[in-house]
Amino acid sequence: MRIAQVCSATHRIYGAAQSLTILATGLREVGHDCPFFTFEGKPYTEEMRALGFDAHPVRVRAKIDPIAISRLMRLYRELKVDVVHTHLSTSSLNGCLAAKLAGIPCVATVHGMSGKLSFAFADRMIAVSKGVRAHLIGQGVAASKIEVVYNGIPNPPVVDRVAARREFGFDEGDLVVGTVARLTPMKGIDTLIRSFKILSNTVPNARLLLVGNGDGETEYRSLTRSLGLDQKVTFAGYRDPVWPALSAMDLFAFPSLKEAMGMSVVEAMMMGLPTVSTDVGGLPEVVTSESGLLVPARDEKAMASALLALVNDEKLRFELGAGATRRAEEVFGAPKMIEETLAVYERLLQKDPVKVS
Repeated sequence: MRIAQVCSATHRIYGAAQSLTILATGLREVGHDCPFFTFEGKPYTEEMRALGFDAHPVRVRAKIDPIAISRLMRLYRELKVDVVHTHLSTSSLNGCLAAKLAGIPCVATVHGMSGKLSFAFADRMIAVSKGVRAHLIGQGVAASKIEVVYNGIPNPPVVDRVAARREFGFDEGDLVVGTVARLTPMKGIDTLIRSFKILSNTVPNARLLLVGNGDGETEYRSLTRSLGLDQKVTFAGYRDPVWPALSAMDLFAFPSLKEAMGMSVVEAMMMGLPTVSTDVGGLPEVVTSESGLLVPARDEKAMASALLALVNDEKLRFELGAGATRRAEEVFGAPKMIEETLAVYERLLQKDPVKVS
């Protein structure tokens, strides 16, 4: 098939764009063609070309842009596209409407807790979690229009853990708690820093590794200083690949306040890290009793208590780490995502009912 991937991402570094890259690469490997339709002026275009994809930048000046829609229609037809697959809200509005007008089946992946209107022109929707599906149904979207396909992660490479810890300045005896997230309020980073303060009062060798960047970094550095944690918290910035940073950790913490699924949690699980996560959005579908612990959002005491429970129970830590790897590979592996997405395309083309899991 020739599957048009329409995405308004600015960079490839964020979750939705990362997931799409993994999907498109996998589809290409099994013989399908995935031309990309990106937004003019965004680095994402060149990033996808660098990965060997044919990328067509389109100028989009409004949430619904008639000129952009006309150009997309023309490109779809010229390239003889079989299916249009859109990602993120503005690209879904323009990309799906163009597909509808061109008479081409279209599906939109809903990567977050989004409003239904952004996907009004999609023939079908892919929700990245059951939580997202429920969120859409709660807005009045017909259940018969939505399928669930979890984002998939490829198996990680072998990483030298000793070298990774050395890179970040950790000693052999340090207990490293880490997270991978944008440094923004919605990710609950302040809660994690405050919970780490509580933990470090009991565990003197505890260290915190924050991987990511964002507009809240200055605020979080200031909070770290005010809590006297300067020597115990490492701001590592954005890392690609992320595997060495994960390899340097002993425990993974994910304090997000709102999350559709949480790809970085799955990456941590792939590396065998037991996880303490907030109980929000699609995260309870990812972090189960076999792979980690769930705590309420914005509750630093609960997060600190859960982290301390893992620090004090080596057997539990080992069991959850092994369970995390097993669950990540079985439920959130890239091959499974690719297979299930292809099945969505086939059902869409054949006008079969959605598969409800």
